[in-house]
Amino acid sequence: DGDLRRILERHGKSFFELRAGEVMTKNPKTIDRDALAAKALQRMELYSITALVVPDKSGRPEGIIHLHDLLKAGIV
Repeated sequence: DGDLRRILERHGKSFFELRAGEVMTKNPKTIDRDALAAKALQRMELYSITALVVPDKSGRPEGIIHLHDLLKAGIV
């Protein structure tokens, strides 16, 4: 996978030495919990991503919606 290869090259470490904080997405894309599932799919397509964080009212992560969730629901 290209993303993983770039991360390994950037950090100069092996896969087994990297910590989650070194490779995590620091500013993930989000979607409101009341948004339509179709809107989630649009955002995923717009940003070429497969998951969105769903924050609670205070902005803390409440959950994640993944492309697989949309597939299971028959949205895709």
